[in-house]
Amino acid sequence: MRKFDLAAKAHAYADHWNNAETALGKAIVLPEGTTQSGFTDKATDAKTAQTTLINRTNDMESAMQTRDNTLGPLQSNASLFTAYVRASTPGSVFVNMLPKIPATTAAAVKWGKVLGDLNEIWARLDATTPGEYPALTLPTALSNGTTHAQFSPAVAQFGTALSDLQEAVNDIKAAQGTLRNLGTSINADISAYRKLIASLFAAGHPIRTSLP
Repeated sequence: MRKFDLAAKAHAYADHWNNAETALGKAIVLPEGTTQSGFTDKATDAKTAQTTLINRTNDMESAMQTRDNTLGPLQSNASLFTAYVRASTPGSVFVNMLPKIPATTAAAVKWGKVLGDLNEIWARLDATTPGEYPALTLPTALSNGTTHAQFSPAVAQFGTALSDLQEAVNDIKAAQGTLRNLGTSINADISAYRKLIASLFAAGHPIRTSLP
């Protein structure tokens, strides 16, 4: 059974259970104590978990797209900025502050830390006194025209995408775990319910023939 079928399957049995109780004229309780109401709650929980899984998977994919779309230009600007700092302020504290630039294939989280550091360095560089570094033009603009005012929000957007992605992954894992547990419980209830129905209604009875 696919995980996305669990809630629909459970609700079908919950509806059948209700009809069986009406036909029997009394409540049907499974051997371990599960009632129709309790089973319906499990079906509802499964639906909630499935909805969460679908929605958060969409959120994950959106965050991944934002991450991938913003990382490339940021990597390029990181290399340009690092080269500019080394060329315009040789031997300065800013050169010593520069982080090691990762490979373009490095983990996005690693790039997030480096980009955050470069963003801070750039802000401090632009705050220096004009003329303190003769080769430095303030505010700093890279060879491709990028300024800190453009770089900073892009870094923030990238960081938000990383955070959103991790949160979505965590929620997806939680929903998957919930569905696994509910699947075990619901399928056990269904098995017990079918056996009970076979013992309560004669062969050919509409309740037996209408089992999902």
